[in-house]
Parts: sequence; C-alpha cells; structure tokens
Amino acid sequence: MNILDVILLPFVFIYRGFVWVLLLPYYFVLGILKVFKIGKKKTKTIAEVKPGERVKVVKEVRSAYSTPNIPTKNTNPEKLSLEKKQNIIKRQKEFERLVKKAKQEEEKRIKEQEKIRIENEKREKERKLKEEEKRKKEEKWEALEEKRVEELKKMGKPITFSDKIKAFYKKITYNKKEELELEAKKSVLEEQFKDKKNQTSRFIKPLLFEYLARNPQGELERSTIEALSRVDVHSFLEAEGYQVYDITVAKAKFNLKTYRMKRSRLIFYISQLSAYLKSGISLAESVKILEDQAKIKNEKKAWRAVYYDLSMGDVLSSSMEKRKDTFPKLLINMIKTAEMTGNLPETLDDMVDYYTESESTKKQMKSAMMYPAVVTIFAIAVITFILMWVVPQFVNIYADLGSDLPAITKFVISISEFLKNYLIYILLGIIVIILIYLYLFKNVKSFRKSMQQFMMHIPVFGNIIIYNEVTIFSKTFANLINHNVFITDSIDVLSKITDNEVYKKLIFDTAKNLSKGEPISKAFKDHWAFPNIAYQMLITGEKTGRLGPMMERVSSYYQEQHRMIINQMKTLIEPIMIVTLAVLVGGILLAVIIPMYSMYDAL
Repeated sequence: MNILDVILLPFVFIYRGFVWVLLLPYYFVLGILKVFKIGKKKTKTIAEVKPGERVKVVKEVRSAYSTPNIPTKNTNPEKLSLEKKQNIIKRQKEFERLVKKAKQEEEKRIKEQEKIRIENEKREKERKLKEEEKRKKEEKWEALEEKRVEELKKMGKPITFSDKIKAFYKKITYNKKEELELEAKKSVLEEQFKDKKNQTSRFIKPLLFEYLARNPQGELERSTIEALSRVDVHSFLEAEGYQVYDITVAKAKFNLKTYRMKRSRLIFYISQLSAYLKSGISLAESVKILEDQAKIKNEKKAWRAVYYDLSMGDVLSSSMEKRKDTFPKLLINMIKTAEMTGNLPETLDDMVDYYTESESTKKQMKSAMMYPAVVTIFAIAVITFILMWVVPQFVNIYADLGSDLPAITKFVISISEFLKNYLIYILLGIIVIILIYLYLFKNVKSFRKSMQQFMMHIPVFGNIIIYNEVTIFSKTFANLINHNVFITDSIDVLSKITDNEVYKKLIFDTAKNLSKGEPISKAFKDHWAFPNIAYQMLITGEKTGRLGPMMERVSSYYQEQHRMIINQMKTLIEPIMIVTLAVLVGGILLAVIIPMYSMYDAL
C-alpha cells in the first residue's frame, strides 16, 4: 500500500456516505407508501417455482378428448345424409388436430419449465461456489493478517494505527474478480512448467524478466529479475514464499538501464555485510537481509539479483560484475581476490575504510569549491541589481542638471544601459556556452584532456587536483597490492577509477612498460602531474619489495597535504572574495556619488 492509496482512502468513505445520503429520501417515501398501502392494486398472484421444487404437470388428457363424445340425435345412421357424415368426419379431424396441438404445446411448456429448473439449479450451484470461494479467500486473507500480526508481536513491534488502516483498506478494496484472474494465471503457469520442454529451455545470456507475485506478507509485487529462464525465476520465487502469477521477458529497453549506487549507501551495505558474515550468517542470507533493508527501488533490485545468483550457485564477485555500473570495479576485484584467499570480511572492512576516506576527500574538495562559488554568484547578483535598478535612478537626475560627468560615471552608466538592453541575450549566451562546454567535456576526449591540463596548471587550485588524484591512485594501488591482486589487474582497475585523462595516460604507459618487462616507475619519471616525492617513494617500494606499504605512506602524506591546502585556500578565499565584492560595489557607488558632489559645489 503506497501513500497514494492512503490519501485516497478518505475519499472512498466520503463517496459512500454521499450515496447513502442521496438514497435516504427514496427509502423514506417507499416506507410511507408501504405502511399506508398507497397506490397498491390488487393483482392476481401466480405461484412461482422455487429452486429445487418439482413441478406437477398433467401429462395425460382426459379420455373424453381422446374418444370424443359428440352427442348425436337418435336417428338411424343409415338415414343420415352424406353431407352430415362428411361434417362429422371433418369435425372429428379438426378435434384430433387441436388435441395434437394442445399436447405439443403442453410438451413444449414442460420442456421450458424443466429448462428453467435446470438453469435455476445451475445458478444456485454457481452462487454457492462463489460464496465458498469468497469465504475461503477471506479466511486466507485473515490468516495472512493474523500471521503478520503474530510476526510483529514476536519481533516486539507494536501494531500501529497505520497498520490497522492498511488492513482495513485491503479489506474494503478486495477485488474478487481480480483475485480469480490471478488464480487462473497461476494455474496456467504451473501447468505450463510441468512440461519438461519448458523446464530445459534456457537462454545463453541472462535476460531481464518481469514477474507478478504475492509476497509472503500478502501484498502484490510487480518487479524484475535477471535469469536464464522463466523456470528459474518461478523456482526462486516459490522458494522465497511467493505465489507467482505471471512471468514475462521484459522489453529490451529495460536491459539498457543501469544504476550507480551512491558511495554513502555502498559504505553502509559493505559494513553491514561484513558484520553479518562475522556473526556467522551465510553469505546468501546476509545479502537477503541487505535486500530487505534497501529502501530505494533500484538498490532493492540490485541486491535481489545478487541474492538470486548466489542461490543459483554463483559467487559474489561474479554476481556483482553482472550488475554493470551498480558496484565499483575496485570493490569487485577486491572481493574476487578475497574469495580466493578466504578473508572476505577483512577485505570488506578495508573497503569500508577506503571508501570512507575517499568520500571525506571528495567532501573536502566540494566544500572548498562551494564557498567561492556561492560568494561569486551572490556578488554577480548584487552588482547586476545595482547596475540595472539603482544606477538608472541617478541617470535621470544627471540628465536634468545637464552637468558634465566623470569618465568612471559614464563607464558605469554605459554598462547599466547595456545590461538593461541585452540581459536576456547575455543569460542565453551564458547558458549556451555552459551546455556546449559540458557536452565537449563529456564527449570529446582531447577537449577534456586540454581543460584538465589547464586547470591543473592554475596556481594553488592545480595542486588541489594533483594531490587529490595522487591520493586516490596511491591508496587504491596500495589496497590492490596488499590484497595480492595481480599487478596487471591492478593497473586495469586503476585506469577505471579516475576520470582524469592525464592520469589515465600515465597508467596506460605503465601497462605498456609492464608488457615490455620494464618497472612501474619509468612512466612516472619527471612527469609534471606526479610529484617527485611520490616518485621517489615509488622507486623505493619497487627496490625493497614493499610497494604496498610505501604507497600507503604516499597516500597518507598527500591526503594530509590535500587537507592542508584546502584549509589554507578557505582561509585565503574568504577575505579575497569580501575585498573583491567591496571594491566592485564601492566603485559603482563612488561613480554614482562623485557627480553629486560636483553638482553640489556648482550650486
């Protein structure tokens, strides 16, 4: 039951109450007519045939009709004329025809009454069956509700008012026809899966299947899951306590959808998974708990798919790898290594620490950029307001006095007039330039690399980018080396964790050197984007065979440098921005006030 159903519930009661209010006058008038017997005519009542009551029908005709007793005069038949004999014969034939017709009509009436009786019996049986089905469904629903209440009591959760509202809403919105349709679909689906041909038919690659089922809580659930066949989906859902009604292959467009899990949510799930494994819960059950904890629809689908793969005998790293961009490449490789060594909980704890520190670094970076951005936007808004609404008020005064204006005042007035005439075009131009820049930065590799090189050569700001990239590179490299990931796989992972084209080129050159048998440090020698201290420590780690610990030191050192330079930049940016804003606003006000003093001296 979603929030829309809760919102619509009061309207259901209002609608029913409105209908009863409309019907009350009708029932009142009907009651008065019945009490005083007004407008009631005497009518001849005909007994109706009750269901199951036999109808007594006279099947035989009186003997007088079969052997007609036609009175004749006491005359000698021989003396009757030929004409009279013909009339008697004619009447006799007409009488026989009428008797035959009466018999046929009676037989037809008997057949119709028998048909009505059979139809009444059939309707009565159908009514009883429907009532029985309705009673069973209500008993089933009440049993599910009692079971849910018992589970809530066992868990120590009190039954809230919202739970009672949900239960009441389910009861009044119960659709018997829809329930019968679902049961029919379920029976057809089960009958289809009894065929051995359908059980053996599987796809080569997993497809996305849509299913309609009732979960163990008694709620209808329509969702998707990746699998090799419909039988696998049916077996998996039934094992989870679902009542499956329909399974279909999803449209192709759904397969293109990817979901990138937020780092904050990923940290929570990894830490929870590590805690469950340490407490002795199996991996599949731990993932199932994560699925139940997920509140976001895409996250629930992702963990459901992982749980399905685990229940089908797949490993955790392989299942995560199938989810495309949902889980980071680094995490998948670290889990793959942990599965070989058998220390999955410890690896997950290391990943929690790694992603926590990475998030902290990103937040510091965003915090450093947020303050100057906000101050800049505020300054532009204030200056634009002054130029467009304040300065024009003084222009009219200067025009009335006709005095000569200083150069700075003329310059400010010309800017004010330009903004008044072309502000919309300026805003549209800025928006177009931003959109073009974002498109080129996202899709054109050479443009993105040039802009990244330009930003990395800006004083102070460039060092922030370089220190951040070196911290991420060294921290990730240290984690991979310390967990015995192959050096080639480590380089492949490092190339996918950064969006900076300069460092991607560095890592590509490193992979090329490794294929030639050369050391890792050769690609980083005398490179402007890789500090000399980090390079010397990289060489030391290669020579001593302690590359992992040395990269950890590099990471710690440059993370601290990154934090320090951000704090320094925050300290410097605040007074610089305030002074800049004061100079701009003060210059505009000075340009407006100077002519006022000149006019005062002239007067």
